[in-house]
Amino acid sequence: MKEENINKLNSLFSQIKTEEQRLKENLEKKKSEEEVFLEGFKTLCKNVIGPKMQEFRSMLRQNGFGCKVEFREENRNGAGINSQSNMILQISRNVNSSFYANDKFPHIMFTADRNLKRIGIHVDTIFQNGTGTAALKPDFYTLETLDENATEREIVESLEKILVNR
Repeated sequence: MKEENINKLNSLFSQIKTEEQRLKENLEKKKSEEEVFLEGFKTLCKNVIGPKMQEFRSMLRQNGFGCKVEFREENRNGAGINSQSNMILQISRNVNSSFYANDKFPHIMFTADRNLKRIGIHVDTIFQNGTGTAALKPDFYTLETLDENATEREIVESLEKILVNR
C-alpha cells in the first residue's frame, strides 16, 4: 500500500478514535450532571418538600382525611425510565385509609426530570369513583427556584383543587 494511503487511513482512524473519546466524555459528563441533579432533588425533598408535606398531612388528618407522604426513587428497566424520582402527598376521604389496596388517590407530586434538570408538579384531583383532572402543571422549577414558599404555595393550590372536588 502506498505511503499516502496509509497516512490517510491512519489519520481517519485517529479522527474516529478522537470523536469516540469526545462522545464518551460528553456522555460521562451528562450522566454526572444528571446524578448531581437527582442528588439535589433528594436533598430538596428531605429538607423542604417532605417537611412541608408532613405539615399538611397533620392538618389534613386533624380534619378527617387520610394522607400518605412518600419519596420514590427513579424506576428504570432496560427499555428506559418507568417513573421519575418523586415526592408525593396522597389524600383519602378515610382518615384510616391504608393506601395499599389501591394506588389511585388524589395527590400532589413533585417530580424530578433528570434530562431537563427541572422539577414538575403533577396534580390529581380524582377521588375513587369520581371525576376530576390529573395533569402535570405547565410551570416548572429548578433546584434553585423551588424554595419553602413556592412549595407551600403549590401544595395549598393543589389541596384547594383536590378538596373542592371531593
